[in-house]
Amino acid sequence: MRLFPLLLRLERIVPLDYYQRHATELATRYQQVSARAVHGDWLTLLEPWLLAAPRSLLDVGAGSGRDAAFLAGLHQGHSVVAIEPCQALSAQGQCHTREAAVAWVNDAMPALSRVTGTFDLILLSAVWMHLPPESRPLALARLHELLSPDGYLVLSLRLVVSEQEMRERAMYPVAADDVEQLALGEGMTLLHVSEPQGDALARTGLSWQSLILGGKHARLP
Repeated sequence: MRLFPLLLRLERIVPLDYYQRHATELATRYQQVSARAVHGDWLTLLEPWLLAAPRSLLDVGAGSGRDAAFLAGLHQGHSVVAIEPCQALSAQGQCHTREAAVAWVNDAMPALSRVTGTFDLILLSAVWMHLPPESRPLALARLHELLSPDGYLVLSLRLVVSEQEMRERAMYPVAADDVEQLALGEGMTLLHVSEPQGDALARTGLSWQSLILGGKHARLP
């Protein structure tokens, strides 16, 4: 049984109040650092593949549009869909990508009910920690549905979440091992796990880890 009909009945899980109130400030902060500086680890492995041919790309939680614009610029034939549930952030992102081949959709995890088709690469950058642990299996199942059999799902995991952030921004702890177990249970392949890395914006005590999951037939280039 496909999970999409079930997911359609789920309400949006991630509270957006914080992001609505601080959209301009957050977008400015995100734009201060390049996508390459943030995603250098997994780009080292997948950039040649991204440069080689037109790809269908999905950026979930696209925020300021920094990453979506970068992905669209890697190849003239790329088609990028940017998902952002926060309308104020989406407005910022649309301004930053107005000259790029990026289509914006107001949608949210875990259902992603307005997204159709399949994608060669799906990026979740600083998104997974917003999903409650109980919703993550359904979210990953939906992402798997949207991923082409030889495609890549890239997750950037925030490894440190303070109690204040858990309250104010609805963040939850994450661990690469937990994602790996979910992925294996979903029939996906773990292709790469980075070492924990410092924050590109130099925020003290904050570290990140990148994972590349693959569809049924995916192999690293």
